[in-house]
Amino acid sequence: MKKVEILSPVRGRESLKPAVENGADAVYFGVGKFNARRRAENFNFEELRNAVEYAHDNGVKVYVTFNTLIKNHELREFFDNISDAYSRGIDGIIIQHISFTRLLKDTFSDLRIHISTQAGITNFHYSDLLSGADRVTLPREFSLVQVRDFVAKIGIDTEVFVHGALCFSYSGQCLFSSFLGGRSGNRGVCAQPCRKRYNNSYLLSTKDLCLAGQIPEIIESGVSALKIEGRLRSPRYTALATRVYSLAADSYYAGDFRLPERELKDLALEFNREFTVGYMFGAQEIIACDSPKNRGVFLGVIAEDTTLKLSECLSVGDGIGIWTKDGIDGAVIKKIEKDAESVASADSGDTIKLFIRAEEGDRIYKTSSKKKTYYAPVNSKPKINMPRRSKPRVIIPEIETAGSDMEILAKVYSKEDVKGALKAGANSVFYSIFAPDFRDSNALPYIPRIIYESEAKDTIRMVKDSESVLLGNIGLISVLSKSNTRTVYLDYSANVFNDIDMAFIKRYRAVPIVSPELNLAELLEFKSTNFAVFVHGRPVLMNTKYPLKESSLKDDRGFVFPVRQEHNYTQILNSLRIGLFNDITKLSGINKFFFDLTDGNAERIIRLYKGILDGQTVKKSVRRKHTRGHFYRGVD
Repeated sequence: MKKVEILSPVRGRESLKPAVENGADAVYFGVGKFNARRRAENFNFEELRNAVEYAHDNGVKVYVTFNTLIKNHELREFFDNISDAYSRGIDGIIIQHISFTRLLKDTFSDLRIHISTQAGITNFHYSDLLSGADRVTLPREFSLVQVRDFVAKIGIDTEVFVHGALCFSYSGQCLFSSFLGGRSGNRGVCAQPCRKRYNNSYLLSTKDLCLAGQIPEIIESGVSALKIEGRLRSPRYTALATRVYSLAADSYYAGDFRLPERELKDLALEFNREFTVGYMFGAQEIIACDSPKNRGVFLGVIAEDTTLKLSECLSVGDGIGIWTKDGIDGAVIKKIEKDAESVASADSGDTIKLFIRAEEGDRIYKTSSKKKTYYAPVNSKPKINMPRRSKPRVIIPEIETAGSDMEILAKVYSKEDVKGALKAGANSVFYSIFAPDFRDSNALPYIPRIIYESEAKDTIRMVKDSESVLLGNIGLISVLSKSNTRTVYLDYSANVFNDIDMAFIKRYRAVPIVSPELNLAELLEFKSTNFAVFVHGRPVLMNTKYPLKESSLKDDRGFVFPVRQEHNYTQILNSLRIGLFNDITKLSGINKFFFDLTDGNAERIIRLYKGILDGQTVKKSVRRKHTRGHFYRGVD
């Protein structure tokens, strides 16, 4: 049996050695600006060769993250950066754009191409799109059964996250940070809106994933790599997380699986938001709604007589967190009293008195230890020979200039709005195939974004006679585009961001709704304008497997975000509707317009825009309570 790879996160120079010395088989980190953790220290290209040499001397592979969405004017710099990294001996790269895979493999034949979890691979039908890929990172939302099935059928390496932060949004595909403040998670600068309060609680703040105890089942599922999240966390976190999973895996292969309990406790002390086994192992609650902050290690609850019965050891000089009904306070232990005598430390099970400001019922956590445990390096691995490489230049393919016919495309949410949109003159009106009254609606089918393999066959069958389809799950595109008489429109969740994406989609004769994160100038850069632009409606900020019970979320600034169900998952929508109104006339040469009409009024809204296209002007009063989104500002 080939040993599973332990893949560790490296924040920057100070985290590389801890990962290598504590058992990593491979590390991943960013170089330059095209990586999904731009706030991490990262490496520059001058440092990269030394980093790779050090890792290879110790038998550790290096994967560099190039996993952000790329704009047209960035393509040359992006590919040149990959070429620079390749010439410095890296083993692989992680990317989000599936459309780049074949081009990169043809240029760098000995470079491993890994597809990021942000590509949202949810079923085996994606295999047709993955030509040239060596590995795919599976969604954290997969169950263990889904992982097993996927591994058995996909035919390329797979990796799963086993530790670290969980994105509330499915596969990390999220527009929340982007629409709230222009900091795009797709571009590596997520502001983490999921860690903020909504309805006076932290309803979107997930616990930290910890699957150390499930290592045997995960290895036996057939995955190729166990991936640890944490490129923004400390070097000590990297060391401890790597050590925990390396030792756990080694014990499994030795036929005597056991958890490294001491290291796991130290890891929990270093950072955790409370641990969960996540969706893979059927956790019923993955949200820690009381706080998004580090817990540390739970010590106990203050009793009526203000004593504390310890569940872990505690020493003078340790840091603690005091969780009260009014918030969280911190302190450094200056005195411990046991049996009415001062002691330097106390053990688990001891009842002690702490001289801190805490009341009955307050929870106490240890957040730091005065004494740090230091561990000897694990066994070294055989040296990896540094490849000698040139710096090949990626030849960006010539993109054909193409125009498009005028079309108004509308996605609606009721049979009444199907009728209204058609009456107003929409060319194509889409309605979910899973709506109870879809068959009686006279609408074209919309296929939701998250379709698992167990649903794919029936989903395809349900739309087999349709002349057009709005496709939320790009994995089904190869099957649905086989009909020469069907037009496939791709939902904006496909994140079409540049001409290469457009050329890739063209192979399937599909028409995409391009990403709403692109601004006007960037839209006008496209060589082919055979795409639609989101011009009106509420964009989906998050799709989540978590069953949110709330019908809306209100943040501390008073903005309200509607929540709705789509198929078997939940969506959070923007607080304001996008409304481009008169500005659509600036989309010179772009003639397809997409309306996502969650709030109804389909007939009135489409008639309004048809009037604008005929030369009328909409008054300011009509435009109130709308946003232009990224139409002018874009994302960094």
